[in-house]
Amino acid sequence: MKIFKKTLASLFITILLFSNTAFGEEFAKNEEFFNAVKNYIMNNYADEITEDELYDGAIQGMFEKLDKHSIYMNKKENKGFTEEVQGKMYGIGALIGLRDGKVKIIEPLDGSPAKKAGIMPGDIITAVDNKEFGEVKEVGPVVNMIKGDKGTEVTLTIERDGNKFDVTIIRDEIKINPVKHKVIKGDLGYLKISEFNSNVVEGVESAVKSLKKEGVKRLVLDLRGNPGGGLRDVVEVSKYFVPKGKVVSIKDKKGNTTEYKSKGEIAFEKVAVLIDNGSASASEILAGAIQDTKSGTLIGKKSYGKGTVQTVLNLKNGESIKLTIAKYYLPSDRTINGTGLTPDIEAPRYSNDINKDELITLTTDKKLSKNDAGLDVLALQQRLNILGYKITDNKGMFLDSTFDAVKSFQSDNKLYPYGTADITTLKKLNEKFTEFMLSDEMDNQLKKAIEILSK
Repeated sequence: MKIFKKTLASLFITILLFSNTAFGEEFAKNEEFFNAVKNYIMNNYADEITEDELYDGAIQGMFEKLDKHSIYMNKKENKGFTEEVQGKMYGIGALIGLRDGKVKIIEPLDGSPAKKAGIMPGDIITAVDNKEFGEVKEVGPVVNMIKGDKGTEVTLTIERDGNKFDVTIIRDEIKINPVKHKVIKGDLGYLKISEFNSNVVEGVESAVKSLKKEGVKRLVLDLRGNPGGGLRDVVEVSKYFVPKGKVVSIKDKKGNTTEYKSKGEIAFEKVAVLIDNGSASASEILAGAIQDTKSGTLIGKKSYGKGTVQTVLNLKNGESIKLTIAKYYLPSDRTINGTGLTPDIEAPRYSNDINKDELITLTTDKKLSKNDAGLDVLALQQRLNILGYKITDNKGMFLDSTFDAVKSFQSDNKLYPYGTADITTLKKLNEKFTEFMLSDEMDNQLKKAIEILSK
């Protein structure tokens, strides 16, 4: 931390949502006062404290006065942030965001340890390895607690529908390919961008080429749960969806404005864009530019509302500062900071015949057998019923039809079919249920997009 005091003038700058900037003077005029307070603490404080800890606390104190997107990152936090931007890391494989002061799962990645463990969108993480945290300002430190070496375990305390339970997950290498695509039918295609990391431009270019080769002319662009990323990346991607011209402008506190433009290489005749509360920052830039230029229809729920720009200053000691330095404005010159994008057509994610709020959490720490009763059994029955296994037993009673349903599920999933819901069966049920809830069949917003594009 002494390096921070001595060498701020020699910092180099890496920009995330970008603008050229200079970092002012080494220290403010109150340095002498700061050192006097520091020395008094070092000489008189009853417990052990180091200079590094005091410098760290002082810097953290500065950032407490700023907006929630401005943070100081120590070496571990900065390493995790860099890995995220680069799109490769070791962890559980889930997009995690900050919503109303709570750390929430935005989406588990396909094939990831998180998805296999039954983690679902909307799950709230309240503790990592039994270390609880209350309302948090920045999700980065929590993400760094979850990351670790390949093959090691991490236990998340999850809150879902008012119930808390622990899930232990084995970390693995996660290479984040933020793009996936498919042909839905005929000339109707689907393209999902999960975040704008360093892999996104290449991924979107490849996906667009593939879709066009398949004859796709109408596209569902899915930006749900996309927390953002690099400005230059989203501007480069915008060329496929936004006409030639302004995509976004950046204005700093001095009134300096930088405008970013689309190259206008429109790839599809009709576009419907899916957004939700997890769509933030760079994804809001793309969705907002499409909406402002009337290049497509926005469907879903109101987006997050992050309309600010951050720059990342890398320090020589491996730490970094992420600071809000400007606001961005969409083609119509509007800002969505704090308000979000309102979709052209509002629609819930899940079909009306399933009330997700009524689902009881299915824990996987104990087996369930015939003649058992209680909420755990009801949670088991709910999932089996939704997956199509008919159960006629009274709710919460593990009787004949529940036994038969468990046995059928085990057989269908190549597990030993003996009717007892052991831990392996419960984990597989959570995995299959998560897949089903995220499937096209359950996706009311996707259905609405297909309907709009078919008119």
